[in-house]
Order: sequence, then C-alpha cells, then structure tokens
Amino acid sequence: MKLDELTQSKAIHSGNYITLFQHTKDILDAFEIIKNKVPSELHLPIKIAIFYHDFGKVIPKFQISALGNKNYEPFDIIYEIPHSIFSIFWINEEKVREKIKKIKGKISDEELLTLLKFIFSAVAYHHWRDNFENIIRNRDENLRKFIDKVLNEWKNEFEKNLKEEFEGFPENDLREFANEIKLNEKLLKGIRNGSYIYEYAIPPYNFDDQPLREILIRSFEDHKNWILISGFLQRCDHFASFCEKEGEDLNKIEIEQPEYDRVKEKIKQKINADESQIWQFQKIQDNLNKNIILIAPTGYGKTEFAFLWGAYDNGKFFYTLPLRSAVNQIFERAKEIFENERTGILHSDADVYLLQKEGDIGDTIKLYELARSLSYPSIISTGDQFFPYALRPPGFEKIFATFSYSKLIVDEVQAYDPKACAIIVSFIEWIFKMGGKFLLMTATLPNFVLEEIKKRIGENNFQLINIYEENKNDFQKIFKHKIKVRIINNQRNDFDLPDDEVEEIINQVQEGKRVLVILNTVKQAQNVYNKIKERAPENLKNKIFLLHSQFTLEDRRKKETELIEREFKNPKQNESEGKILVATQVVEASLDIDADILFTEICPLDSLVQRMGRVLRRYLYRNGKVINKSTGGEMDLDREFKAYETENNGEPNVYIWIFKDGLESGKGRVYEKELLKLSIAWFLKKQREGNITEIPSNLANQEIEKIKPTINEVFRFIREQSEQNQGRASSRSGSRGQSQSDDLYKFILEQNNWLDQLNNQEIELSEYDKYLLVSNFYKLLPKDGDYLKEFYNTLEVLDSGYMSSKKSEAERIFREIYDVNVIPENRIDDFIKSVEVFIKSHSSESEKGLFTKFKNEVLSKFVVSIPLWRKEFSEYEEVYYKVMEKLMEEEENEKWWKENKERWERRLKAWLSGLYSAKITYDSEFGVSENKERSVEYEII
Repeated sequence: MKLDELTQSKAIHSGNYITLFQHTKDILDAFEIIKNKVPSELHLPIKIAIFYHDFGKVIPKFQISALGNKNYEPFDIIYEIPHSIFSIFWINEEKVREKIKKIKGKISDEELLTLLKFIFSAVAYHHWRDNFENIIRNRDENLRKFIDKVLNEWKNEFEKNLKEEFEGFPENDLREFANEIKLNEKLLKGIRNGSYIYEYAIPPYNFDDQPLREILIRSFEDHKNWILISGFLQRCDHFASFCEKEGEDLNKIEIEQPEYDRVKEKIKQKINADESQIWQFQKIQDNLNKNIILIAPTGYGKTEFAFLWGAYDNGKFFYTLPLRSAVNQIFERAKEIFENERTGILHSDADVYLLQKEGDIGDTIKLYELARSLSYPSIISTGDQFFPYALRPPGFEKIFATFSYSKLIVDEVQAYDPKACAIIVSFIEWIFKMGGKFLLMTATLPNFVLEEIKKRIGENNFQLINIYEENKNDFQKIFKHKIKVRIINNQRNDFDLPDDEVEEIINQVQEGKRVLVILNTVKQAQNVYNKIKERAPENLKNKIFLLHSQFTLEDRRKKETELIEREFKNPKQNESEGKILVATQVVEASLDIDADILFTEICPLDSLVQRMGRVLRRYLYRNGKVINKSTGGEMDLDREFKAYETENNGEPNVYIWIFKDGLESGKGRVYEKELLKLSIAWFLKKQREGNITEIPSNLANQEIEKIKPTINEVFRFIREQSEQNQGRASSRSGSRGQSQSDDLYKFILEQNNWLDQLNNQEIELSEYDKYLLVSNFYKLLPKDGDYLKEFYNTLEVLDSGYMSSKKSEAERIFREIYDVNVIPENRIDDFIKSVEVFIKSHSSESEKGLFTKFKNEVLSKFVVSIPLWRKEFSEYEEVYYKVMEKLMEEEENEKWWKENKERWERRLKAWLSGLYSAKITYDSEFGVSENKERSVEYEII
C-alpha cells in the first residue's frame, strides 16, 4: 500500500496523491540541482538524511488522521509520536557506516560517529515542534506505550509497507538502503528501557543542550557540517513540497542570475554615463569577491554598487533594509536590472504588495512562495526576515545553509536600535563563518558596529571603502545645507509648536518651496499638520500631506505611491507651486523624495543627517563635479559649491527645533536623552569652532570614566560659556572647578541652560562635516552609557550561546515589538460587514491564496498598529469573538452558517489571531487619533 505524503492539505498532482516514494525522490532531485553549493564530502550524508527523513510517516494515526488515508493498515488513531522522531528508528546504522567508509575512504571511528549523529539530528528535528522536549527526554507517557505497540504488533507491517513503498527505487548510491529497510529494534528497546532520544539525536536548538553539542563538535567545521546537513535537507524538503502542491518546476529551486555583462549594461544605462565615469564600476573591479563595508553619502548610488557586487560570478544575494516601503522601492529598481522572474521580495505584507501589482492570485502566490523558498537569485527583504536567525531558532539551518554560498547586503544599519544592531553583527559573523559574503553600506556607520565587526571578522577579511575620506577635498567644498537652530521655551510636557514657526513654514511654501516637516511622534505630527492646515491659505490646503506609521496599510500605500512619490519625486523638476509634507521619521530611510526646506525636531546626529539627505537630493557628487539631476547642470569643484545659496538665496534650508524642557515630543520614548544632548553638543562645537578634528579610534567607545577626559577636552567651552552667561565664572575655586570639569558629561546630560548658546545660531555644513560629526558623535558614546550598554549586553548574551526556542520569540527580540494590531472603535462595524462580504463572495474558493486575498481586501483597509502601553489598549476586546457574535446573530446567516461554520470558524480564528478592537478613532486623513472624550498621551514614530 502506497503511503500518502504529508502536506498541509492533501497534495494532488496529475490527479494522484503524492506518495512517500515520490516525495523522497523529488527532494533528492531538488538536492541534485543544488548539490554543487555544498562540499562534496557532505553529499552522501545529506542524501541519507533525505532518504530516511519521512519514514516515520508510516505511523497509522498520521496516515489516517493527518492524510485521510482511511484504508491504511494497521488501523489505529490513538498511538503516535512525531513522525520525524520516529524516522530515526529506521536509519540503518550499520549500512550508513559501511557506505560512508566506502565513499570517504580513510575516516576515523570518532569522525564517523559524529557524522552519524548529525544525520540522526537532521532527520529527527527537520520539523521541530514545541512538544519535542517532553518526548526526547522521556517525559511523555505515550512514548513507551507507542514503542510497545510498535515492537509487539506493528513492526512487521511497518517494514512490509515501507519495503513495498520503496520497491523499484532508482539505481543510485541509496538503492542498497532501499533494499534493506528494517526497524532498529535495539534502539527502540533502549529508549523503552530508560535511554533518552536526545542522547542519540542531539537537539540543535535548546540552549540547555549546549554542553552535549560541545562534546560532539570538535571544531567549527564540525558545527558547519551539522548545519549544512540539516539545512539542505530542510531547504529541499520545503521546496519539493511547494512544487508538489503548485505543480511547480523543481529546477526553480535555484534560479540563475542574468549574465553579468547584461547587469552591468542595464546599470550603465540607468546611471546614464560613460563607464569610465561611473564610480561603482571603478570600485567594483578590485572588490568583486570581497566582504565590504561601504560608507558613502545619501543619494550617491550605493544601491547600484550593491547590485553589481551581488550579481558578480552568478551571485545569489539578499538585499536587506529596515522598512517595508524602502524594500518595495528597491524591489522595483531591482526588477529593472535583474528582470521580474529573477527578483523576489520578502516582508510581512509582500504577498499583498505582489497581489496589488500582479492582480492574479495564482501568480502572486507562486512569486511569493518562490521568494520564501529562497529560490530567486536577487531577493529584496526587510531585515527582520533574516537577522533574527542569529538567535538560532528552530529552522535556522535552512537560512545559514543558503547564506553559506550567498551574499548579504545590509543597507541603512544605523536605522536599527542597539539590540538589533548587535543581532545584525552576530548574523554577519555567522554568515562569514559559514562561507558567505557581506556588504554593509550606509551614509552614517556607527563606530561601535565597525569596531565590533573588525574584532569578530578580522580587519584583513573585509575591505573598507570610505567615499568621504577618499574624496575628502571635494566633499569639504560641497555645502548642501545651512542649519538654523531654534530653542523653544516651553512648559513641562507642552510641545506645542509656536505660531511663528508655523508661519515660517507657510511663508516658505508660498515662495514655491517643497517643505518637509519631520516630527518625532505621531501626535506631534498630527498637531503640527492641523496647525498648518488651519493657517494655510485656501490655495495651499490641498498641497499639505501627512504621513506616519499609524495609517492602515492601504492608506499608507496610497499616500506613499499616489501622493508623495508624485508630489515630492526625486529629482524635483521645474515647478512653481509650494507643498508641505508633515511626517515622522518613517521618511528617513524609506522614501526617495527631494525637498527644498526641512523643519525638524531634534534627533540623534545620524538621524539628522538622514533627514537632511531628503533636502536638495537632486544634487549629487560624481568624479570631482556636482551634478544637478533636475537640470543636468555640472559644477566644477575648483572652489566651494553652496547649493543652499543657489536654491535658497543663502538662507538656511534646515531648521532644527529643540524644546528647552524635554528636548522633543518623544520624551525619551523615541530617543535616549544621551543621544540628543551629545548631538546638540557637537552642533554647538561646530558652530563655535568652525573646523572640527577627528576623534582618534583608540579613544572610541570607552567606559564613561575612561572617556571623561576626552569629553572634558572637547566640550570644555560649554561649561565655560554657561558660567560666563550666569556671571559665576570667577566665583569658583580651583579645586571645585576641577571636580565639576570632571563631571562635564553629567552636566551636559542633566543641565539645559547651556542649550541657549545655540539659539538662532546658523551653521554651514559641508558633506564632509556631516560625516565627521556623525563619526565623532558615535566615538564619544560611552560603552556603559544608556545607549551602547544594550548593544554590548546583547552581544554578550549571544556569545554565551543563547538560542531562541521559537522563531516568533527571535523576531520579537529583534524588533522590540511593543505594538499591537487593532481595529479602531469607530470602524469595527464596517470591518465586520467587510468580513461578512468577503466570506460570502469567497465561500466556494479553495484555501490557496485565500488569506492573502483576505489581507488585501479586508485587513489592509482596517488594521492599524498602536503601542501596547497606550491607555486605550487597557480596554480592548478580541476581534474574533466580536466578529463571530455578529455573524451568528443575524437570522439571514443562520442556514448558510450551519453549512459553513466549521470551515470559516477555523479560518477566521487563525486570520484574526492577535487582532483587537480599541477605543480609538481613525480616518484616512489623520490616521489614528484620540477619542474626543478621552485625553490620552501617545507617541510612536
């Protein structure tokens, strides 16, 4: 009797169920296609693991209950253990040892035992489940009952079923295993008599089992082999199952890149310059197969460099960014270079994005699944799709095995918080050890990230390309931005923007300027947006836009694609009408926009540089000249070039608001005070002294006590000027003054009077100034300060061997998830009606792609994210129960619901899991806002 193969639904292909025989053959065929990606000495162990990995599906309950194989014999629906664990009892140890010795030749007994244990582990845990811990430690009372049943009743029938199943197995190096299928009674009896499964199949995930793994693994090469055996088994298994469900071609497990010359030609056409004038082509020649850290200005063409580096030598690459909107943009650019059928996209709503682009659900699901299967040679992704695997949750082997021959591109690393940065550094280290390559690129690289990579990877194992330093003389002559700082005197917790600042914004717009206003919280952005709309003349009201994170997916997509990319498109073309975009920091590293003027709340220096990067983005540096993309004009750098003079008559084009009490509207929830105060101190130093010198790397990121002398030297003038302003300079004794000087770091952080020194001051910033300020800013962050402490603590935990027990836990740790998905109170009735319409209109459809349609047609229109700590969330209800209650109480639904209840109840329970209703209001213009009768503080970007 042929054994039905496990899939999440009954897999049908060419009118037949997929048999275990066919599924095993499909996986082996898939591995045959990609086996050149793994060392040849591991080919046989991986094939052996593939051959045995699903033998446990012979269990009756699995065949009958999971697969619906009702005629299966022996018949039983009571006794069961996970099929992957039962599979190890079919591994013919004697035959495996004999075969490996024959193939490998000289191999020690210890090496052979290690390899055998890797195979056992790969097979046992290729489908890890939460209940495995109880089973492998003999804490599950059903285990012994199951073993007794197998030994006393089922053994012969199981062997007969599997022998019949694999009869006629193809002539290859596994044929002899198929000819000698038998149950390992000795191992079964050993477990029944008190041995533990984990002693034979060592778990690769549990942190508590680290001592066992250390005994088994004698070198990192051993560890790498273990990961590769498990990883390639998982990758090929998952892809074969996908192909069997969708009728897809197994050869697509690894899609090839276009020819490299074609990629180069397309990039050349996009840049529209002679090859000899394209810096990316010049730099790539000496760095084609190297690990690289690239530091270059915003808008400089880092993406095209990454495409060239990633595609070389038929390279497979994963291009990661922090935000979905940025991923969507780079995905569209990548398709122009690498073609649609060779480019994939991965993020939490990628399926919806593809459906909106493709229109056909069948095509959408295939494109999305090919990306999830890691099949495309070019995959654009949010970082959270891969970086959490540094915590090695179940299934990490598949990711590590794929990256062992792939290239990782990390863009905008500065946009991640310290804990996420630590996890990224750890992920880079793992990929490097596994054999993959990395390219880390940004305009503002945190020094602590660079130094940690040097320490872990080795300075000789990557190439540092610093465009700022290589072209220092030119970048010192390019001035895009002139800053003016405004200190706003405010009452505690009052961050209302003064009327004269609002009038200044409107005045700039009336002069035909594109004005970008960036606030640190949603509430502040909404308040400023309202103030501007109230005061703006009628002819401007339809040119004022608002963007933040608390819009529905559909509304945010419309704003980004239909409004902002049109109204603020880069480069700015000839236009005379003014316009305003009020936003939070979601625009920092996501939208390719070009503004004339920036008004912004204070934020850390690296973020400020990113925000400034949206202003006069049309100007770029190329081969000793400044190019204006709007006009095509070129400016030689034989003297200083000041873009703000050309575009804004020499007036400031960046205005920074600092609130005297509290600094900014986030009140410490968005940015640490330490980062803000030190950023302000660096601006003050630049304003006071003009030229600043670089902090030596050997002084960087020390503990506070060690770094204090440098802080005293660099920022002494702040204390001196503050004392002069207060008329107290001469009243201090020498010894007392020395004591306070030693505590200058504390003075900067805790005192606010010194901020007035910067009020209404104007500062010219060259492109090199911005680079140097950010570099120095990072270097003088104390290692044990509030910010960096989290970075180093996270690395320490990871280095200790910490592993996440679940992928969801790893994702939560990486993303610091403190948000919850909600349906606003004023939209819950419309949401329920929308669910009802969806159910009725899709009631006869199959499961395939149905959740993607539900996300697109329902969830994308209603769901918003709010912080868990918002008071509105203390009064919440699970949406699933509200929906079910409403659906079932309507009389006209009664008959239909009786016929379809079980199917749709199951679907809705899964689809609406983790979704709540909250006492907030929503509209498409403002996003989430407070109920009028409530007064609640809320801040989020």
